[in-house]
Amino acid sequence: MSNLVNTQISDEDLQSVLQAITTIHQKLPFLLKFSPGDKKSTAMLEDGRYPFASKALDYASREASICPNAQLLGEAQKDRNTYDKLQTVDRELSRLSEMVTDTRMVAGAELYEFARVAYKMAKISASICTPGTQSIVDDLGRLYAKNGIVPADMRSFVFSISD
Repeated sequence: MSNLVNTQISDEDLQSVLQAITTIHQKLPFLLKFSPGDKKSTAMLEDGRYPFASKALDYASREASICPNAQLLGEAQKDRNTYDKLQTVDRELSRLSEMVTDTRMVAGAELYEFARVAYKMAKISASICTPGTQSIVDDLGRLYAKNGIVPADMRSFVFSISD
């Protein structure tokens, strides 16, 4: 068994991380959440389109005849500024999210690997009639057979233990 994730997160560190996330929400209160349909119907500014949009904004800011109006120009300039800064934030958060997801996945895989070894050892102990181990095998066997699916009547119990 390998042990790539050999750490613990203290309650204080978890609270600090959650507070940092709350701070991000507070600093960016204008963030939106679009539905998949909204995303499909919105003209997206992708990397290939950015030079076009940026150059059009620059031309419109210098040539009054192609600028719809000063207010729209000001809003477009704010949009470019917001886009540029959020792109930096998005890249860093994406990297962080990927690392959190991967670390969580490995920690879960290591836990599952340990659980399978413990289950095998419990079955061996039960096969040589070690007192009390058959009930462990039966209990773990029900969960293992269901691939970890917890019955509805047990969910609140299981989740309260893991909290």
